[in-house]
Amino acid sequence: MPHSSTTGTPSGLRSGFHRDHHVTVKRLHSEKVSLLYDNLWQPVLSSVLAGILLVAAMWPVVASWVLLTWLAVLVLVSMARLVLAFYFRRLPAQQQQRRRWLYRFSAGAFLAGCVWGVGGVVLFTGENHGQVAALSIVLAGIAAGGVTTLSAVWWVALGFVLPILLPLLVQFLLLGSPLAILIGAMISLFLGLIVTTSRRLSRIIHDNIALRVSMSAREAQLQESENRYRSIFQRSPLGVLHFDSQGFITDCNSKLLEILDVNRAQLLGYKLLSRSANPKVAKAVRNALAKGTGYYEGTYYLPKASAGTPLRAFFNGVHSASNEMVGGVAIIEDFTERKRAEAIIYRQAFYDSLTDLPNRRLFIERLATLCDEKQTEPQSGLLMFLDMDRFKLINDTLGHAAGDNLLVQVARRLESCLNGEDMAARLSGDEFVLMALLGEGAEEALEARAETYMLKVQQALSQPYRLTSNDTNVTPSIGYTCFTTVACDYEEVLKQADIAMYRAKTEGRAQLCRYQPWMRDKMQ
Repeated sequence: MPHSSTTGTPSGLRSGFHRDHHVTVKRLHSEKVSLLYDNLWQPVLSSVLAGILLVAAMWPVVASWVLLTWLAVLVLVSMARLVLAFYFRRLPAQQQQRRRWLYRFSAGAFLAGCVWGVGGVVLFTGENHGQVAALSIVLAGIAAGGVTTLSAVWWVALGFVLPILLPLLVQFLLLGSPLAILIGAMISLFLGLIVTTSRRLSRIIHDNIALRVSMSAREAQLQESENRYRSIFQRSPLGVLHFDSQGFITDCNSKLLEILDVNRAQLLGYKLLSRSANPKVAKAVRNALAKGTGYYEGTYYLPKASAGTPLRAFFNGVHSASNEMVGGVAIIEDFTERKRAEAIIYRQAFYDSLTDLPNRRLFIERLATLCDEKQTEPQSGLLMFLDMDRFKLINDTLGHAAGDNLLVQVARRLESCLNGEDMAARLSGDEFVLMALLGEGAEEALEARAETYMLKVQQALSQPYRLTSNDTNVTPSIGYTCFTTVACDYEEVLKQADIAMYRAKTEGRAQLCRYQPWMRDKMQ
């Protein structure tokens, strides 16, 4: 086990490092591609303008159809590159990160360089020195401009520059004159300088983008950390407050204001160490500032407050980077809220959510308690198990909302029949139980009480129900059994009432049936 723990952590660190490195590289690539596309329209339009000026300069010495054809191709390629940039800028950021967009840009740059290189061949006229000089100057300017705008990815810049200058260099070398060879040598030197400059610019751009990405990532991490803390601070289910080294409250969340039932202006600036403050709270704050931790539990009263709040608070000191105590933070729990939550949990565990009657669990616990053999005062009891006739038909014809409404009305009518320690509960669906304690007395008197009680329940449940704005007759089928609360078997008592109810159902609607031993055999 220790070995696996030791080796597992570095592996996780390495995988996290590789993941972060991959994200950084991908971000750098995305930034470079975006930089290429962002800087495209200015050089493209400038190159088109330079092409027009070059055509004007070469017009006297080169055939017009050659010039116009070359210029048309240059404009067409330039427009295609601008359209590509337009579609790129409209894409979501995630799609812009795909490498295909870099390859498409590099293809456009290379094609534009080839067009200018072809121009260096077809527009080159060795005997017209003025036009050749103009051509060389324009091509050199286009190449230099390409280096400054395309060096974010150095090989893209080379793919644009080399097709421009190499054909021009070859043309001068083919002339063979000393001046042409000298100019060719100068072009070679210029090309080497451009390549070196492009590489250097590429590194500078890469470093700048990497620094910006790193700073952006750190700022994002700091902002995320701040947002996470503020979210925890504001949305915490507990009250949180900050105090300085003098005990003055400097900040608090909304939950604390809710717990103490005060507004923010009343709490901010309040001194927890003042003479009017709670002495136990002041002690906890001093312990936090002196020892690092403090604790308070009790009913807390703010000055001039008529009511207190039961709570407990954990105080912790906060140190600066130089390990100096600069204040503290307190986490405050409202006991009132916890008690309310416990009551809600109890309600959900022991009561039916629809009818608000006790559920099966609570009813069986109560019945089991009454049947406990340690019970000192035996009583006679009556247990009724009832089921509403035609409930499924009501659900199917009037809808589940009407069925739920019927169950709620039944629950209220059962509650109206209860006396003293009696209990009514919903077991499931349309099945209800009612347990009544009849006290002590002669058997005949108890039988009479039981019969009167059951008739009262039957009459209450047999009255018309108001469903979907109409009165609807729904009757109960009731099975019941009598029992004595000392040393009885609660499961058997519930089973007897259940069997009697099913017997009542088989005899027709609105029947009242008492359990008899032969019913169990009949059902089996």
